[in-house]
Order: sequence, then structure tokens, then C-alpha cells
Amino acid sequence: MVRLRIGVALQDAALDPKQTGRELLDLQGRLYGLGAQQRRRRVEELLVLVDIGDAIDRRIGTYSGGMKRRLDLAAALVHEPEILFLDEPTTGLDPMSRAAVWDEVRRLNEQRGMTIFLTTQYLEEADALADRVGIIAHGRIVAEGTPAELKRSVGSDLIIVKCRPADSEQVARVLSTVQSLGSIEASADEVVIAAEHGAKAISPVAVALSEAGIAIDGLTLRTPTLDDVFLHVTGERMGEDAA
Repeated sequence: MVRLRIGVALQDAALDPKQTGRELLDLQGRLYGLGAQQRRRRVEELLVLVDIGDAIDRRIGTYSGGMKRRLDLAAALVHEPEILFLDEPTTGLDPMSRAAVWDEVRRLNEQRGMTIFLTTQYLEEADALADRVGIIAHGRIVAEGTPAELKRSVGSDLIIVKCRPADSEQVARVLSTVQSLGSIEASADEVVIAAEHGAKAISPVAVALSEAGIAIDGLTLRTPTLDDVFLHVTGERMGEDAA
């Protein structure tokens, strides 16, 4: 019964290149026990949903990466599941195809009321799509909440000091003596400082570094992202090994 209520689209789409898109969706419907009329109706509905167009009657081997991803998503939706699991659905896609998949995920959630569990290494994707985000490091959930809650947890503003990798620890030590600064994280060629009022704090930061005789490559102010949250709670940047 569980399989009838969930849909799954894995990171690597398992599609037969010799089938047409229509044949694949029809086969998927048959595997879920749908009758011929139900299958025809679902294929037509999914064509509108994932916007494959006339390519539905071409062999899958001729599809672009984005089209294959959308077809795989359609196959996971043939039986109208209540819950959808997406494993890194936009990995390797060009920006246009990624945007198309984002649109489909939003529509499924907002218009169909579908619950979606999505894993991704693109934290801007989680920020754009998710109501709740869980950050996993080394097999454990190390932070969980809405995107806004998680970003607030590292401060309302961030000051980024770009420097030589050999100087990052020294920069962090100097700035630890500056009042009104929050957490200070040094990694590779930059130091990230959380500050409640970044516009007021950036000047004391510049003065402290100048007085310490540390040459820097850049000093910028921005609001936090989920990448900053990931760095804050794990101590490392998001990447293949940190996923």
C-alpha cells in the first residue's frame, strides 16, 4: 500500500533510451495497475504538467538532460502519489532546465497539495522551494527549521573578509577583540563575521585590520544565506564530501 501512495525520482534517471516518452509513462501506469483509459488520461495530464510537448513520441535517447529529468518526474507522478521523494532533481542541469524543474516542484506543492521531500546540494534551491529545511552533516541532522529561522540563527548581517589563506586565522584572532561582533568563522581564503548591525560594524572591522597591518583582498556586507548556515553549523562549505 505504501508504494501506491509515494512517488520517487532518483538522482540518476533510469530511463530506457529506446522507448518513447509516451511508452515509458504508459508502462509506468500499467505497473501501478491503471486501466487503459486511466493511463491515457494521466499521460495527457502529465504532458501539460511537465511540458515535454511533441517530444513525448520521440525516443528518450534523443532527449536533453532537462527533458529526461522532467520525464522521470512525470513517471513518478503517474499514479498521483500523496508524497513525492526527489533525490537531487536538478544536479547537472543547465539554468533553464533547473528553473523548469523548480516551477514543477512549486506547482505540485501549491496546486496539488503534494508533500515533497527533496534532497539537494544547492542550498539556494532549498531556500527557494522548501517550507522546512534540515541540514545533514556526516549522517546526522545538525540544524532544522524554516529557511528564515535558520538564516536568523547566524545573525541578521554578515561581513565577509577576503584574504590570503595563510592570513585567515590571524584575521579571526584580530576581529575577536572587536566589540559588538557575533560568531567569527575562518575557512580557506575568507573570514565570515556575524553582526546584528552590519552597517555599523563594518567600519570597526576595517580599522582593526588596518591597525594590525593585515592586507585584505576585499571587505563586503551581505545578509546570510543557507550556505552560511551550513558553514556555521558544520564548519565546512557545502560540497560533494559535505553533502
